[in-house]
Amino acid sequence: MTEHKKPTYIIIQEAMVERIRFLEDELYNRAYKDIERQEAEIDRLKEKCVNLMLENADYVWDEMARSAITKRANKRKWRARGCI
Repeated sequence: MTEHKKPTYIIIQEAMVERIRFLEDELYNRAYKDIERQEAEIDRLKEKCVNLMLENADYVWDEMARSAITKRANKRKWRARGCI
């Protein structure tokens, strides 16, 4: 039996194909991890946004309540004293 050796260019091409497959897998894994990290960051920022909106709504509600109280304040007492 005679064994045929592969030509050098075929060996090089096979090695390049294997390297390309490895790099594609690495790229896919890294991209997948990056996407997971970005989704976690998006979820965290959405939660932070909701918390800030609720805090802002509480502040606005308190301001509205304060302004309503000042509008309802009995101002006639002060005017009556000035007239006497």
